[in-house]
Amino acid sequence: MQRLRTYTVEEANQELPRVRRIVTQITEISALLPELEDQARIAEYESKRNGAGDDRRDRHQQAREAVSGAELELLKAVAALNGMGIQLKGPLEGLIDFPSYREGELVELCWKLGEDRVEFWHRVNEGYAGRKKL
Repeated sequence: MQRLRTYTVEEANQELPRVRRIVTQITEISALLPELEDQARIAEYESKRNGAGDDRRDRHQQAREAVSGAELELLKAVAALNGMGIQLKGPLEGLIDFPSYREGELVELCWKLGEDRVEFWHRVNEGYAGRKKL
């Protein structure tokens, strides 16, 4: 069983340059994936509707590969966060939590893409609505 990685506020802020890059990638891919999936469905529909010509098959295959590639990159980025002990809470918003202790209680330091520093926390399972200023 792996021990829970916890962060002080200072440690969380030190990790932000790396975390910001990963979370930016996650938000970009998460926003792009629905469009890629739509393109793949359209290409599949067109190839079935209009016959399976080489050009239509190629477009469908390319669209499916674009979806698969994006999904793989998303999985890698989420795995990178998980490997650091950081929890992804909102892929579209870029919302993450760093496990931490506050006055002996396990809590979560809450950070959202666009914020300069980790400045909020909440109790475990309270979520974003329970955010409080440090």
